[in-house]
Amino acid sequence: MLDEYPDVLNTKEVMEILDITKNLLYRLIHTKQLPAYRIGSKKWRINKTSLIEYLYSLES
Repeated sequence: MLDEYPDVLNTKEVMEILDITKNLLYRLIHTKQLPAYRIGSKKWRINKTSLIEYLYSLES
């Protein structure tokens, strides 16, 4: 699953994978539904394993 993506994803890649808008992605990050960490003052990164866990949580 998601083999063609790197282990650490940027916001653009996550928006592409989930097919969501930037606003929805930031809402998921800020409500801690999707674990992410900040690089510097503006850049967010999401571990691929965290994204996969989030996707599995949607199935239940």
